[in-house]
Amino acid sequence: HHAILLAVHSQRVSNWTLKHRAGSILYNSSSGHIQVKKAGIYFIYSQMLYYDGSSTYMAHATFINDHKVMGSIGSVINSKKFLDTKFHGGLFLLRENDTISVHVSYQSTYYISFSESFFGAFWMGGPGTPGKQRNNKFNAA
Repeated sequence: HHAILLAVHSQRVSNWTLKHRAGSILYNSSSGHIQVKKAGIYFIYSQMLYYDGSSTYMAHATFINDHKVMGSIGSVINSKKFLDTKFHGGLFLLRENDTISVHVSYQSTYYISFSESFFGAFWMGGPGTPGKQRNNKFNAA
C-alpha cells in the first residue's frame, strides 16, 4: 500500500494507514493525528522518505498539540540523488488528550509506504500503578 503526497508550504500528513494500535492511544484518520488517552512519558518518532529532485531541501516536523517539537531537514544533492529518509524521535511528557501529528514543509514530494515513511508513539511510563501498566503503542505508515 503506497501513496505519493505532494506538499506545498506546511500541511499535516493525514493519509496514514493504521498498522498497529494498542492501549490508550487513538488514531484520527480524517485529521491524521494520534491522541493519547493516558498521561505519561511517550517515545514519539517519525520518518519520511523524500522523493523530489527539483527542491534544494526537504523537511518534516512532528507536532504535539500544534506546537513543533522535532524536525528533520535534508539537502537534495541533484536530480539523480533525490531519494532520502530522515528520522527523528524523542521522549515527551504528555497529558491526557494531547495530540501528535506530522507536518511536511516546502514544495516537495514524499513517498508514503510502511517501511519508509511512518510515525508513532509508545508509552514509556508515568502516572499509574507500577505492575499494572498496559502496553500502549501506535504505528502508522
